Amino acid sequence: MESLSAQLYAFAITILAGASSGLIFDGYRLLRSVLRPGVWSTAVMDLFFWLVLAPVLTIYLLMANWGELRFYVVIGVVLGLAFYYLLFSHLIIRSLVLFMNSIGKIISGILGILIPIMVLPVGLIQDIGLGARARGRGRKKFRIMPALRWQSMGWANLRRR
Repeated sequence: MESLSAQLYAFAITILAGASSGLIFDGYRLLRSVLRPGVWSTAVMDLFFWLVLAPVLTIYLLMANWGELRFYVVIGVVLGLAFYYLLFSHLIIRSLVLFMNSIGKIISGILGILIPIMVLPVGLIQDIGLGARARGRGRKKFRIMPALRWQSMGWANLRRR
């Protein structure tokens, strides 16, 4: 028979395993809400979720009690899940959404700078070369990027808003 301290250690590890499972599931829920997968993609993502979660739980169980599956292990995992969802899930999801939004704004800002820089040489070549040929043949100029609404409004209208 194991000592009480060894049993309490194993029980604490199973509670930690349940909380970790909840954290992984919250990450998966957030990923699914962002990607909005179809039926087949959902099945593949579910399979991937379980392929990630199963080894994590196995490692926790090996740490706790050498992989012996007993009733207190199930109770510890369920208590850990409940503890996580009642106390931390809402905070973690808000933090992850805030983090993803800030990363999206940073990427959007970088692309907003880089795309015009990359398109500028193509537009110049187009205006010099293709534009002259197209006008000579009576065709409209081909534009790579359409004029954006804020570009056509003018600065005076933009300042009013």
